[in-house]
Amino acid sequence: MTATTESTAAGPAFLEGVRVLDVTGALAGPYCTTILSDLGADVLKIEPVAGDRMRTRRMGPDRRPIPFDLTHRDKGSLAVDMKSPAGAEIVRSLARRSDILVENFRAGAMARLGLGYEDLRPQCPDLVYCSISGFGQFGPMREAKGIDLIAQAYSGLMSVTGTTDGQLAKAGFPVSDVGTGMWGAIGVLAALLRARAGGGGAYIDVALADSVAAWSLWEVADYVATGVEPAPLGTAHRLAAPYEAFTCQDGATLVLGAVDRAWEALCAVLELDLRDDPRFATEYERFLHRAPLAEIIQARFATEPRDHWMSALRSAGVPCGPVNGIGDILTDEQFAVRGLFVHDEERFAQPTIVNTPIVADGAPRARGHAPELGADTVVVLAELGYDDERIAALVEEGVVGVHDAGASASGAARLRTEAATPAARGVEAQR
Repeated sequence: MTATTESTAAGPAFLEGVRVLDVTGALAGPYCTTILSDLGADVLKIEPVAGDRMRTRRMGPDRRPIPFDLTHRDKGSLAVDMKSPAGAEIVRSLARRSDILVENFRAGAMARLGLGYEDLRPQCPDLVYCSISGFGQFGPMREAKGIDLIAQAYSGLMSVTGTTDGQLAKAGFPVSDVGTGMWGAIGVLAALLRARAGGGGAYIDVALADSVAAWSLWEVADYVATGVEPAPLGTAHRLAAPYEAFTCQDGATLVLGAVDRAWEALCAVLELDLRDDPRFATEYERFLHRAPLAEIIQARFATEPRDHWMSALRSAGVPCGPVNGIGDILTDEQFAVRGLFVHDEERFAQPTIVNTPIVADGAPRARGHAPELGADTVVVLAELGYDDERIAALVEEGVVGVHDAGASASGAARLRTEAATPAARGVEAQR
């Protein structure tokens, strides 16, 4: 069975009618607004007239702009120079018609354009404004550049990720980017509840470094209890054993056999008689002697293929799972039936989309492809009250960009009545 989602039904409508102004780039901010879009919000991406720089990051033999497609699906696009007074006024007008604004520039950058939260608040008292940055909007590291790798190192994650011989490693996924995008979405949705209840807007400040450091629950507990700096453990668990990956003849499997019941079942499956070995008599002793224990278990796992061991372990009630590669997860039946990976070249600009992992009433979350640069500029400006002549002048001055330059004037009237995009429908709803 292949991981294909065929349904074209509408996605979950939890945020139907919610208008999001997406003033973001790279990954953390766009991932935040993609979550909101997949939950039904109308998201309008604001990008430079020359285009978001991720549009130029191309991968694969056909040089597709894969990162942009993945994180800007089903959004509208308004190309505008926010640094110009006229461009800033366009964004300001859109903020007055929006419920949420998400930005991920360096701290203070939006305020320098007159588009910070305090700048917009008098005219947008119910606006939920989310700033995503490397280190947050205050503190001694406020001005420092923050990217995923720096955040992984600064937060302590890299110090505990790697092999037992001290070789450090970063997490394989950009966890600080996607994690901060998730925290941003959580904060925005909580603030939106208050705003809808009449409590007014809010300012949400989330940081890459904070997001990763906040996941250090086990490691902080270990350090506070022992005073010893936690070290990398490979795939092993910090507080239990055996609880790690073991290599079989044709792959690796993760095994959780720490608690007594699972331990006894594991020994039975592996045909190991360790009952009289005092090093492994209790859960705590097994943890203290986890290195020699791992050697003994590894020798047994190396004698058979992975599926042999996994079948026997699952039958015996021992928690286990394969160590999959990316190619494996794209064709995995479990992920397929849950629609986590969407293979649909008709709806999307690239063949595979990674879905938001929130299954709501069985409906698909990712619904449409990423917009062309400036695809919604004319429609949005028309809905804001700009006439054809003014739109044409803004295009000529380089304040805005449009996908089809010929539509900048004569086509505006037609596009105004069509209002075909999610972004345009969101603006129209406010008129």
